[in-house]
Amino acid sequence: MRLDELVKLIIASNHAWKRQRDLWGADSATARMLQGRKSSLQTQLLTSFPTDTYLKLDEDNQEGEALYSVRLRQPLILNKVIRNDAEHLPARIAEELLTEEQIQQRLEI
Repeated sequence: MRLDELVKLIIASNHAWKRQRDLWGADSATARMLQGRKSSLQTQLLTSFPTDTYLKLDEDNQEGEALYSVRLRQPLILNKVIRNDAEHLPARIAEELLTEEQIQQRLEI
């Protein structure tokens, strides 16, 4: 799968997850499945395109949970919108799906 196709899937999964979360609650089976799918796709993006992506800690997050922004080294234009990232990945989920070494290799300050 191409990088742009994977980013499109991540964005679509994120939108679907937020919609289901708003409709049925964060603990609904569908919302949890979509969040897991998004996180899995983000991990695939980071590991399949290591020179094109990196993690950046989101220091502006006010929601309390530590988040990484899955960043793109080169912006993509998707649906006439410039994208510099592939959504956020909670640090706790990154720690479940990636090794500490993988996180440190991908993390930029």
